[in-house]
Amino acid sequence: MRIQNSLKNMFFGLSGQIISLAMGMVVRTVFIYTLGIEYLGVDGLFTSIFLMLSLANLGFDTAMIFSLYKPLAESDTYKIQALMNLYKKAYRIIGGVVLLIGLSLFPFLSYLMNGETKIDNINTIYLLFLLQSVLSYYFVYKQSIIIADQRNHIISKIHSIFIIISNLIIIIALVTIGNYVLVLSIQVAFRIIENVYIAKKADKLYPFLKESNNASLTKPERKNFYENLYSLFLYKISGVVINGTDNIIIAIFAGITWVGIYSNYLLIITTITTFVGYIFYSITASVGNLNVNAGKEENYFIFRVMNFANFWVYGFCAICLWILINPFISIWLGEQYLLNMLIVFAIILNFYTAGMQNATTTFRETTGLFKKGKYRPIIAAIINIGISITLTQAIGIVGVFLGTVISRLCVYFWYDPYVIFKYVFHKSVKSHFTRYMWFTLLVIVTAIICEFVVSLYSNNMLINFIYRLGVCLIIPNIIFFMVFRKSKEFIYLLNIVKQIVNKKTI
Repeated sequence: MRIQNSLKNMFFGLSGQIISLAMGMVVRTVFIYTLGIEYLGVDGLFTSIFLMLSLANLGFDTAMIFSLYKPLAESDTYKIQALMNLYKKAYRIIGGVVLLIGLSLFPFLSYLMNGETKIDNINTIYLLFLLQSVLSYYFVYKQSIIIADQRNHIISKIHSIFIIISNLIIIIALVTIGNYVLVLSIQVAFRIIENVYIAKKADKLYPFLKESNNASLTKPERKNFYENLYSLFLYKISGVVINGTDNIIIAIFAGITWVGIYSNYLLIITTITTFVGYIFYSITASVGNLNVNAGKEENYFIFRVMNFANFWVYGFCAICLWILINPFISIWLGEQYLLNMLIVFAIILNFYTAGMQNATTTFRETTGLFKKGKYRPIIAAIINIGISITLTQAIGIVGVFLGTVISRLCVYFWYDPYVIFKYVFHKSVKSHFTRYMWFTLLVIVTAIICEFVVSLYSNNMLINFIYRLGVCLIIPNIIFFMVFRKSKEFIYLLNIVKQIVNKKTI
């Protein structure tokens, strides 16, 4: 049942990401040609600002989902009601905090942009972003029970429908009116309606959520929850800093136009990250359920399988990005929107090192190891900001991404596996680091081989891109298959795929 739910979540999640990518590319193209790259830069900057403001929510959603695993598995309705009552109150407080912080930043908007901007209604645009962020907190908390119950495919289906409808209306508005405030208003309205609809869906799936009740957690339960939440807040703070400060630093030190150019790369990277990450996110609830019911040896083997799948998927994607991303943007938007290959390398390195954390992050969160090393992420956040700013001033925007990579390697690369192996698997972590290095070396060698092969052929831009795409699809997968075809992890994954194809019950 766990794998069935994971596969269903994965299928609808990936389908939703394909739809989001296709619609996003069309909207982005129309956006650039109707409004210009500067508006795109403002969109990216404000998105990053409100990612930073999500610090108010940091860790709460993870703590919620983790707390729901056990009562859902045991059908403990009273405990679920008590948790959801707590979440409802907390999210209303979070929404108020975000509103106050967002309004306090309002007078300082001009300091976040390097150089003058010709964009009108910049204050209105910011307030619309703030409105969207604040209102979502009053409805989004109910999504947690759907996710914890391994049914996030329901959310994926609803999100896909809203993405299609809203983007079609946005494209029409861009072409006919070309007003960013109107476009943003449409986006905000659909986001709010979507969250309300999902909340109503949760009420329908779990009718006891609508029942009037005074269910509450015991004092020890509340204490344990808030201790986990505090640890998660500290642990995840660097994640928000790492992902949220890049555009802000680029805007301050390089200018809003560079944010717009980078945002095209970020759209592709984010889509792939979300697309690929959904494979692992879809099985998070299943791993949480597994940790409640399985022994450490079974947990360890599943971790190895996840880590192996993580390498194959992210290694393959990193190679594809190196070979394809600049040719793709050149065809899509034109050579004036290209970044040099040193910056591209830093962006891909950031993508790969972040992606390779998925297995360890999943097991850390689903086993409740929130309190171990809880202050280390603060160090990572400080390292990230300090090094990113220093390197950006010295070598340009490539320093932003190198700073992010360095901060991640200083903390997460070694500490997450150490904690999991010590407290969950009770094994030496040395074998994990050996595999990590072996996986990374293989990715580098394969990328070099692919680069050599694509250099042998050059034709017109479109045909050359198709040739490059063929090389990327074939060579990395053949190499990975030849190296790992006899490994237990590969055989296990292959058996799952065979059972899916044969439509057998897993």
